[in-house]
Amino acid sequence: MGDFHNIFKNLRMQNHYTQGQMADLLDISRSAVSMYETGNREPDLETLEKIAKLFNVDMNYLLGSSVTVTSDNTEPSYEDIEQMIARGSHGFSATQKMKLIQLLSEIDL
Repeated sequence: MGDFHNIFKNLRMQNHYTQGQMADLLDISRSAVSMYETGNREPDLETLEKIAKLFNVDMNYLLGSSVTVTSDNTEPSYEDIEQMIARGSHGFSATQKMKLIQLLSEIDL
């Protein structure tokens, strides 16, 4: 799969995920994440799609055959924003995350 193992590891680290967190998000084992990063195992198509969606990258980028980082320029959906808050607000408590999500849902965009 070309340079997938390096690209995957770099994306995980840039987004401040541990291997355990990545495993939970992708519904796979932590050892599978480790094997992906060392090149000892390759993800199936379904997992590759989950990874691309999670990081908002094209699957060709993951496979090392494209330099395009983002798959599209569409605005994030409410669900995307919820996931970003849940993933990217490491310093927030669960209650604070829920309040922020509730506040955002009340904004009429």
